[in-house]
Amino acid sequence: MNQEPQAGRGTALEALAPSVLKVGKHAGTFRAGVHREVYVWTREDIATAVNAGADLVTAELGSERDQDLMNMVVNAVLHILENPNASLDEVIRENYEEEPEEVRSWWSGW
Repeated sequence: MNQEPQAGRGTALEALAPSVLKVGKHAGTFRAGVHREVYVWTREDIATAVNAGADLVTAELGSERDQDLMNMVVNAVLHILENPNASLDEVIRENYEEEPEEVRSWWSGW
């Protein structure tokens, strides 16, 4: 995305707060005579793209361990979209039936 939120915190819309934003695949923003292109995606668009990227990489390069880790990254990205200060434990609790300690153990024995 072309937006530049501060250090991964906040949303793209917050980063553009004083701008006029047109929602769509390709939208324009105007601020005090500055014109720049801004791309806006829905959560569904982002989820589709992130999952497709993870599938592409794991299909070509991944082992079972890699696939599990890529799935964890996808879950973390999608969770952080709505909860920018979330911890890994919160991501695990939201997306897995197991407790965080159990999920973390999946990588400690490899």
